Amino acid sequence: MEAIQLGPLLIKKSYIVLLFSCLLAYLYISMYLRSKPDILKTVENHLTSGMLLWIVVFKFSIIIFRPSIIWTNPYGLLFFTGGTNGVYLATVGTTLFLYWKFHQSDIHIKYSTIIIVPSILIVVTGYFGILAIL
Repeated sequence: MEAIQLGPLLIKKSYIVLLFSCLLAYLYISMYLRSKPDILKTVENHLTSGMLLWIVVFKFSIIIFRPSIIWTNPYGLLFFTGGTNGVYLATVGTTLFLYWKFHQSDIHIKYSTIIIVPSILIVVTGYFGILAIL
């Protein structure tokens, strides 16, 4: 089975792997910025906002890819996600959002790129690597 059941809660294994991959990326960011605690606090705040934005865009991107669902099955918005295209849209949107927020916080573009690009690579590599092992 591709899910773990905890009482009435059913959690897909891929979500647990994604969470673990994100934690690896956070570990990279905190190790990289350990000598700059003020920048780390700002980055943590923006990453939290970015994570929430990613979830919302992923969840509701079905409106962009299948707008007819609003009229045919409005409750489907609660149950369906945007799928693979939603993941791509949410990742691109969140990446642009983070660059914008880092720019507003006066974090240099060098730090922004050193934080964002390897973090995305860590998440993607960790996710697909762990799924390949499982």
